[in-house]
Parts: sequence; C-alpha cells; structure tokens
Amino acid sequence: MKLNKLLSKSSDTYLYNFDLVIDKQILDNFSNAKYIFMQGSMVRAKVFATKLAAQILNIDPEYFEPLNLLPCKDFCAYKIGNVLSVSHGMGNSSMLILLHTLTKLLHYAGNTDLEYIRLGTSGGIGINPGTVVLTNTAYMPNLVPGYMVSVLDQDIIYPTEMNKDLNNLIIKAQPDDLDFKIALGNSIAADDFYLGQARLDGAIKPHYDESRANEYFTQVQKFNILNFEMESTSLASFCYRAEIPATMIAVTLVNRLLSDQITATPEMLSLYSDRPQHIALNYLKYLDIKG
Repeated sequence: MKLNKLLSKSSDTYLYNFDLVIDKQILDNFSNAKYIFMQGSMVRAKVFATKLAAQILNIDPEYFEPLNLLPCKDFCAYKIGNVLSVSHGMGNSSMLILLHTLTKLLHYAGNTDLEYIRLGTSGGIGINPGTVVLTNTAYMPNLVPGYMVSVLDQDIIYPTEMNKDLNNLIIKAQPDDLDFKIALGNSIAADDFYLGQARLDGAIKPHYDESRANEYFTQVQKFNILNFEMESTSLASFCYRAEIPATMIAVTLVNRLLSDQITATPEMLSLYSDRPQHIALNYLKYLDIKG
C-alpha cells in the first residue's frame, strides 16, 4: 500500500465518521484483515457476513449472529476470519468517506496487504438483467476514464483502472456450471440515479429527449461500457493511488437500452442481488480462505 506519510496513530485517536475512539481493542478487532468486501446497504453487508461464516468457517447460522464492529449509524463492518464485510452507503461521496476512514483504521491495525472489492447492483447497458459485470475501467458520465475531484482551486482527474490481475483471478475461480453470465467490461459511475444515468423518469424534466439519450447510449457502447452505477470511479481512483488491488462486481437489474424501469419481480431481484456475493464466495473458496 502507498498511504499518506503524515498519518500517525498517536495523533489520529478518534475517527469521526466511524464515531470510533482508537484503542488496543479496536486495533485488535481490525487486525489480520486482507479481503475487504464493500456493499451499499448494511443489510447486505450483514447477510454476506453470515454467508462467510457458514461457507468459509463452517459455522451454523442458526447459532451465529454477526457482530457489527462500528458504533456509527452510517456504516457497518463485520469481520469473519481475515475477511471484512462493510457497508459504504450510496454514491461516490459516501464511498470516499468509507475508504479513507477504513483504510486509516486498517493501517493503524497493522494491515499491509489488502484487497478492496465492491459488490453491488447496477443498470445494464446492452446486456440482459442478471448479468454480472466485473469492471476494468470506471468512467464518468462525460465518458472520460477518470474521477474528477475539486481540490483547493483545481479540478484534478485521477486514474480509474481496476486491478486486471484481480479480475482475472476472480473469473478463474468461478465453476464451469455457473448458471448466469459474467462479463468483463467498463462502467460509468454517475453522481445521481436520474440525469447522471440518462434517465427520462426523474421528477424534473431533463434537457434532453429520448432521441438524444439513445445517441448517448450508442456512444457509450463504443467504450465497452456495460453498466451504470454510482461508486466505481471513487473506488478505482482511491485504490489506484493507494496501490490497493480493487475491482467491482455488480449485477445488472435492467437493460437501460430497453427501459428506465426495473420490471423484474421481487423474487428475481433477490436472486440477482445474491450473484455478486456468490461470485465473491467462489473466489474465497478458490483461494482456500480459512480465516
């Protein structure tokens, strides 16, 4: 990892965004971590922790309740062996708060070898709902491969390449009889769910029409961009600079070339949403993670 040389455990004793006072017990709780899986909701993070305990450590879920290690209301973290299942909230801003705060905590706890993997949902572009996308490069909605951050009086665009070796290993870890498709391509992270994702169904009338939106999608496909979501650019740019291997595994819930609206049944959506976790578990089993 390549982190800020100004970081000091002795002076950074309180992590405001986690409402966490750093002491020996906290550092012990977060030591020996390597595989960090990030999901938007706290519920999904807890569900994944329960699956980790059952499938990686063979703990009967009937007798196990994952323990949230964070006292704050905005994020949660569950540790199963050397795997962390955490929530990142919604959007790049929330993701960056989580990334900075968690990475500092893991650094103070003595961890030097980490992988960050986001598990989530997305809107597909030209692919069927239920397809799972692994991201190579994250784009902004203006089709620039990078993430722009306004720092002081400058707009800086940081690189947003995910780790190719990690992507290839995750794909290699999947069994031949997987009953859904995995696609390797690029993603767009928008700052919102509506205009940033070229939707026409927001509360405010957009400045574009359906014809212009279709032109945009034609352009998008030329870059092998397969899905829309809201966190990949911040994840990729942060981890690229910190030299932490990272990627995103996101299932698609809708084909945006056909509709703005999600039409899958609640049962199908639940099935789709399980797929990124399923891929992650296959990856950990392939690595023979024992905790």
